[in-house]
Amino acid sequence: MKRNFFKFFLLFPMLLSLGFAAESKNQELRIGAILPLTGDYQKIGDNVLKTFELTLFELPNVNVTLIPFDNQSSVSGTKFAFQELQSQKVDIILGPIFEENLQSIINVNNFSKYIFVSLSNNISNLPENVISFGININSQILALKKRLSEKKKDTIFFGNEKSFSQTVLREIELQQIKFRNKYRYQSFKEINSKARDATSYDWRHKKLLDQIKILQKSEEPKDIKKLKILEKLDTLDGVTYEQVFIPAFDNELISVVSFFDYYDVNYNNVEFITLNQWFNKRILIEPSLHNIIFPSIDYRNFQELNSKFKDNYDKEISNIEIIAYDSIPLLVSIWNEKKGKNFTIQNFRNKEFRGKVGIFKINQYNFAEHKLELYQIKKGAFRKIN
Repeated sequence: MKRNFFKFFLLFPMLLSLGFAAESKNQELRIGAILPLTGDYQKIGDNVLKTFELTLFELPNVNVTLIPFDNQSSVSGTKFAFQELQSQKVDIILGPIFEENLQSIINVNNFSKYIFVSLSNNISNLPENVISFGININSQILALKKRLSEKKKDTIFFGNEKSFSQTVLREIELQQIKFRNKYRYQSFKEINSKARDATSYDWRHKKLLDQIKILQKSEEPKDIKKLKILEKLDTLDGVTYEQVFIPAFDNELISVVSFFDYYDVNYNNVEFITLNQWFNKRILIEPSLHNIIFPSIDYRNFQELNSKFKDNYDKEISNIEIIAYDSIPLLVSIWNEKKGKNFTIQNFRNKEFRGKVGIFKINQYNFAEHKLELYQIKKGAFRKIN
């Protein structure tokens, strides 16, 4: 691996500097990592493991041993990996990555004896000994709250009927954010008809046709001129809202916004808002997504880690890598603060950290609260807007 030194961005409490306290050198921190190193999710597991290695390489003056355990991308493999892990001395566990794998071992003997730092963003029904470190929906909604609550801006909700979208809707409404209307589609095929309803296309189209009929009966020059303009349009007048919130990703997000555009509602007359897109380059080249707004981590830090990943491993990161990058420094800082004593959940709570993902803290419910920024697509680039 190339030796690429860089400014380390983790600024931890208790006046920890780039060089951790000398006494931590003799207090070995042993981290077990349950990862999918084979099977369907091998690529994700390999990238996370490479991120851990990169982080450890660049952390100065620490005595850390990372012990990976392959869960074979399966529930049964996770149970086996956890059994294997118990034959080793580990102070804390990173993983599993996926919620279903974590749930498969919560009733296994000795589960409660360990603290798990999960890279998942799931925050529901967390066991007492599990910390959810991913970018969760709560953090995203808090970042969007001011934008969605702007006075004189009516907003509609446009999402599918799946449990995720309904959870998003419920959490938004708990923040006292109100929607003028809510539109839900049951399948991908239904997006078209629901978008037609949401844009009041039929009514606006009929209004146009009625106006054209009236003007066709006139011989006034101004009416003839106006007629020529209207004949080039599909609808008359705009919609009665200013914002559209869409909890969707990838092709589904593109389809929703494209259908709105097809029915004469686009970024020229409304503001489209969505969830964290992890700086997906594909959405930069989609014309209908111009000006769309979403919450996310610090883009410069994302680019920096991506650049280092390409230099060292000849590949780009997706999203989980930057979460993984911050996890080990978090553990090291707390380990140093407590001088090598056993971890407890209380060691993590209500302390503010600054990592590659930005500022975050672990709250009393054991999940990370990230202070996210808002980004907007402008002229084919991601631009911070707050």
